[in-house]
Amino acid sequence: MSANALFANEDMSVYGPKAHQRIISKLNSGLGPLYYHQHSISLEPLPETMLNEGEASPVPDLILYDNDNRTTPIIIEVCHTDVASARFA
Repeated sequence: MSANALFANEDMSVYGPKAHQRIISKLNSGLGPLYYHQHSISLEPLPETMLNEGEASPVPDLILYDNDNRTTPIIIEVCHTDVASARFA
């Protein structure tokens, strides 16, 4: 088996149509001011952020990060009725 054959089944594609990105943008632009300006939520919204920066990890659409505890208590993955995603199951 060649080295290239090992990657034949890897799905390295990105699913980011405008409708999908628009939802992420609305979530981030709504939550961002609550965290950065009004200080009414304690979790920082971070779009497209790795869950574990020390190694390859899933990249959810949006996370709400607790900077004090250095944890990610909320992970948001935007799904559509015509696409089933099991990346974070």
